[in-house]
Amino acid sequence: MNISLIPDSPALLIELESQRILSLADLHLGITAELAEKGIELPSQIPKVKKRILKLIRAENPDRLIFLGDVKHNVPITSWQEWRDLPSFFSELSDHVQIGILPGNHDGDIEGLVPPEIIIHEAKGITLGGGEIGLMHGHTWPGPDLLKAKTLVTAHNHPIVEFRDGLGSRITELAWLKCRIELGKLPKKLQGEIKGAGPEILVTPAFSELIGGVAVNREMPEELLGPMFKSRAILLDESEVYLLDGTFLGKLKNLKKFAFQSFGK
Repeated sequence: MNISLIPDSPALLIELESQRILSLADLHLGITAELAEKGIELPSQIPKVKKRILKLIRAENPDRLIFLGDVKHNVPITSWQEWRDLPSFFSELSDHVQIGILPGNHDGDIEGLVPPEIIIHEAKGITLGGGEIGLMHGHTWPGPDLLKAKTLVTAHNHPIVEFRDGLGSRITELAWLKCRIELGKLPKKLQGEIKGAGPEILVTPAFSELIGGVAVNREMPEELLGPMFKSRAILLDESEVYLLDGTFLGKLKNLKKFAFQSFGK
């Protein structure tokens, strides 16, 4: 079993004994309909996203593609663009690879937008590799089996790192987070499911190029979403931060010290 970050892409490759699984999250397809209501006219991003995913499929040759939630964007009502474009999007991808979806908080009506061969899993998550890997979106508490895994992959928060210089210039980069759990902050009914120190949490950046993200190196932990972060069960300051190209930026608590220093000096 091996988990590897695909260089320069917010995607993950999970290699089991008999399967290669491509995992990505937070596509937020249909977001352009919401932007149009705000006066921002952009073409549908669905063809572009499909092209990016097909490129990954050709490069990595996976047996399965698993979306970690928020495949679609609009809630509580599914937009006309989603009803029009998503069935063909899923149909074409399913011609190349077996697809599974772990629903996120934006995925209402997703069952009606996908062909029958696509598997819709429970929102509490699934395990792979004999229980060693857990996958979920992150807007709910994980199922008990996921807390027994060695690695728990989650999404939902769209992590980025942000730097500003003295003149206010700002740059941001998508980031992966590797975190640990503080067991005492979990609900008591889940604490008994933990083995040892619990799973390592791997937080996936968003695949969407329009959704934005949460700058984890700000002093704004209240922006982080989902019960594991809201409860402070995730030891965020001790998280390891990685850019998409694999650059290790160090622990988040140290990165925060330099977030607003000049990046031009």
